[in-house]
Amino acid sequence: MNATGRSADFTAGGYIVEHGSLEPCTVVCADGKAEIDNSKPDRYDFNAVFIKDLVNAHTHCGDYGLKVPPGLTLEELVAPPDGLKHKYLSGLDTGALEDNIRRFDGASAGYGSASFIDFREGGKEGCKALRRCSRDAIILGRPTSKEYDPEEVSDILSVADGIGIPSISDMDPKYLESVADHVRRERKIFAIHASERVREDIDAILSLDPAFIVHMCEATDGDMAKCAEAEVPIAVCPTSNAYFGKETPIVRMLDNGADVMIGTDNGMLCEPDLISEASVFSSLVSKQDGDPGEVWKALANPSKLLNRTRRMEYQISERYLTVIPQRDKGDTRPSAPFRVKIERRSE
Repeated sequence: MNATGRSADFTAGGYIVEHGSLEPCTVVCADGKAEIDNSKPDRYDFNAVFIKDLVNAHTHCGDYGLKVPPGLTLEELVAPPDGLKHKYLSGLDTGALEDNIRRFDGASAGYGSASFIDFREGGKEGCKALRRCSRDAIILGRPTSKEYDPEEVSDILSVADGIGIPSISDMDPKYLESVADHVRRERKIFAIHASERVREDIDAILSLDPAFIVHMCEATDGDMAKCAEAEVPIAVCPTSNAYFGKETPIVRMLDNGADVMIGTDNGMLCEPDLISEASVFSSLVSKQDGDPGEVWKALANPSKLLNRTRRMEYQISERYLTVIPQRDKGDTRPSAPFRVKIERRSE
């Protein structure tokens, strides 16, 4: 196996994540294409856990080249328009931005993800840059106008799969309502950050009919229960939250019935290594006296979300199977997760 995720031919036995649970299977990979057989193998080269179309639920890929000094607050780092991230992005030329995005896209694939859902800053041009640099990203653009401009939103949606915006604390409510209505009319994805720094009005957030929301670190149990009732999943980013001294309340979300997904957030803070982030998620759930096995549902939920919305203009160009080898002590066989293409007839 190499760092780009390509692999030699192999037969692997183990478990595949199906509907949030683990089912026994055999995977045979030949000429770079994998076939899945839902039975236990007679022989195998190694054991593994397998996930179809693994999707990183929340990223910001443009700031992948930014080196973050320690000790910054959330506002100092990411608050628009004067946070360090936004100043950095505004100073990038197209070539430097696209270099960041290509490296992020390559790293994401190398860590085993089939795709990532990116909140893409920079209006239509920012979305076009990501589309040029990644075949498989799900792009949620962000308008640059301070007032609702229907032409700008339509231009962004001509390239992007939807709109992803900051929190309601950062934007005018009427502006948000107009943008959300516009996105619904065009049957695209609308998503928003929520209760990351301070608790925000969940009723106002859910009235925008988001496909999903991000963070919810400061939410109450009642807020989480309302998300569950509205069937709005929550994308959590525990490593990013921890940078700002926040512990993501994952078990409270689960106990209140919410669907949870995992994202790696800003490239300036975390590598787009979803399996590593899943390990952080699982450890945090254990610390909070929950079931670490919930991680498998959380990893499967983004694909379920995208299949449910059916609002993507651009489909993921290939079907991928993420392979997470399970090693015994002293084993010299593959250890790092990698991805392989799935044979079309096995879908």
